[in-house]
Amino acid sequence: MGEYSVAIRTLGRAGEKYRKLLDSIRNAAHQPEKVVVVLPEGFDPPKEQLGWEQFVYCPKSMIGQRLEALKYIDSEYTLFLDDDIAFEPEFPDKLLKPMDQGMFDCATGPLFSFFPASKAGAIVGTLTMSCSVSIFRRDLYVKILRSGGWSYHTFDTGVEHYYPTESFAWTCFMIRTDVMRKLEMEDEVCWLEKFGYAYGDDQVMANKLLKRGYGACIVSNALYEHNDAKTATSSQEMVNTKPSFCVGFFRAVFWKRFIQDQEASRIQRLLNWLCFAYWRVSMRGYHLLKSVKPHNRPQSKAFFKGIKEGRAFVKTEEYKMLAPVIKNR
Repeated sequence: MGEYSVAIRTLGRAGEKYRKLLDSIRNAAHQPEKVVVVLPEGFDPPKEQLGWEQFVYCPKSMIGQRLEALKYIDSEYTLFLDDDIAFEPEFPDKLLKPMDQGMFDCATGPLFSFFPASKAGAIVGTLTMSCSVSIFRRDLYVKILRSGGWSYHTFDTGVEHYYPTESFAWTCFMIRTDVMRKLEMEDEVCWLEKFGYAYGDDQVMANKLLKRGYGACIVSNALYEHNDAKTATSSQEMVNTKPSFCVGFFRAVFWKRFIQDQEASRIQRLLNWLCFAYWRVSMRGYHLLKSVKPHNRPQSKAFFKGIKEGRAFVKTEEYKMLAPVIKNR
């Protein structure tokens, strides 16, 4: 197996959940060459420590903290982790296996908790083209739809299988270190973190991988826990409205940058536009129904304000100056 290092982004406040992560690293059958813990400037290191990790600092940024770790890592692979992850001892080797075999450039385990938890949620997701159960592409874990939404496939985690994917949770993933650098995720920070909440960074990274000729997979039996410390969303504004606004903004910009702008065919562009228009109209109807309950109205208002801001942003010079998504490898 190739050698890997671990990169952890944290605010140093995850407590017991961070301790579980450190225990997972200690107990890993294949030990990392290095553990780099990245904190925002001005934050204190967590009390829970391995004793041999390297603490580094950068301006507070969800994406920036990921990228900062690359300055200190020389290993062939890097296991990127949030501070609230726990995994089994064989987990790193299970992720390394398909990459060592030259099949993929990035790998992680399944996280079904990110999919709709109820039948009602699944029905709404399907009707609005936001997220639906895969019908035609069950060979994929996640497939990005023309609307900017996605379809998903669940499977038996008891048997090892590699499912290619067009998106995955950014909470935990193993990647070739040189490939992570070549993705140039720093080019996406200006719009992903424009409002201080980087929603969709995982979907953007997975799509840049795909469009630049690399591949990502889900290892079906590489299981891990995401305990979600939620240390970055403590304010009332952030909990109630900012995520909703940023989801709307992200969907508008992502659809334009990664779907519509990458399509040369006029017919395909028309189909993309129709799917995106359908998504907006159907989401408007869904949120009108939700707004019958007054406590849902602020989130709905923020969501559509985000879409409006996103559609305006893609017409600006700032958007036009973004580096191209597709570059020669």
